[in-house]
Amino acid sequence: MEILRIQIQLGETLALDSPTAGVRMIPFTGFCESTIFKGNVLPGGMDTQVFPSPDRGTLSARYMLEGVDETGQNCKLFIDNSAVMQAGRETVTFPRIKTDSEALRWLETADLQGRIEDREIGLDIVISTENTPGRRFIALQRGGITLRGCLEKMKEGPCPLVLMLHGFGGDMSLYPSLFQHLSNELTARGYATLRFDFNGHGKSDGAFPQMTVWNEMEDAALFLQYARQLDFVTDIYVLGHSQGGVVAGMLSGLYPDVVKKLVLLAPAASLKTDAQEGHCMAAQYDTFHVPETVDVGGNRYVGNLYFRMARNLPIYETTAQYKGKALVIFGEKDEVVKLEAAEKYMDGFKEGKFLLYPTLNHGLGGEEQEEMAREVIQFLTEA
Repeated sequence: MEILRIQIQLGETLALDSPTAGVRMIPFTGFCESTIFKGNVLPGGMDTQVFPSPDRGTLSARYMLEGVDETGQNCKLFIDNSAVMQAGRETVTFPRIKTDSEALRWLETADLQGRIEDREIGLDIVISTENTPGRRFIALQRGGITLRGCLEKMKEGPCPLVLMLHGFGGDMSLYPSLFQHLSNELTARGYATLRFDFNGHGKSDGAFPQMTVWNEMEDAALFLQYARQLDFVTDIYVLGHSQGGVVAGMLSGLYPDVVKKLVLLAPAASLKTDAQEGHCMAAQYDTFHVPETVDVGGNRYVGNLYFRMARNLPIYETTAQYKGKALVIFGEKDEVVKLEAAEKYMDGFKEGKFLLYPTLNHGLGGEEQEEMAREVIQFLTEA
């Protein structure tokens, strides 16, 4: 969906060619006449392009517009637009926007894409989003990387929000339908859901070998803080699968005053003892001499810091600081996590419920999946 179209007039190019790169700086002016904003590019707009090789380079355009938003209020937009340019490929840009408009504040966390369209004189910068009614794609920044997520809310009015955390090597859809099914059921009942891809997973930035449980905690805390500032949210619940369940439990222990309900689906607390014993998935390694990366199968390489941290994680101790209602679900056919590792969570919960399903595997597939999903929905929606 197109949200902004900015018509650009280019100025005289400033050029420099060094032995290592070609640099081009192109000043520009222009104006925007879109549904949500109308205004002009202020003096100082500049597109900087750096080409280390003739067929590949980077683009960074920064500029400010002044005008009126869709409510008629005077405002400004600051746009920081970056891209990788490669010969033979369409250039897709990733704009980040700051604004003093309350009506357009959502643009600051929106997951935006841009493209460049040539005109007879000048060019158009077209900024768009995949948002649809009831579904907002968001992009948050942490440590120089972009983490992408999806906020779903189908009914008007205040409501609880369920933050959903996927597992090791997964993404926000989860195999691929369970998280979407839960989201559909919850939003139909007037709840909101927020899902995202951890660093190095799915659509988020970052390298998978640099992922650790601790930096996934940082990712989850970032989205929890985002949820807290949404004006319609009355309560926050957290749900996590596998390693996402480990993160969900520890996150709730760090924010016991914020999280009101907790669901752990096949929580992979045994990742700590696995790291202490020197194995992960099908991989075996020397736990006291961990190689730089470990091939865990499926063309996935995990960095050694993951294992060094995992063997010292205070999983149960941190999770036990959470004092609210908790539901733990485990399948007897789980081939990844040990039953006793999931059961041990119950020692720290004052209001905990443990459900064991004979047919479910670690990915929560099996004959009882629908029954399990109903239990999760009931737990989250009951008073």
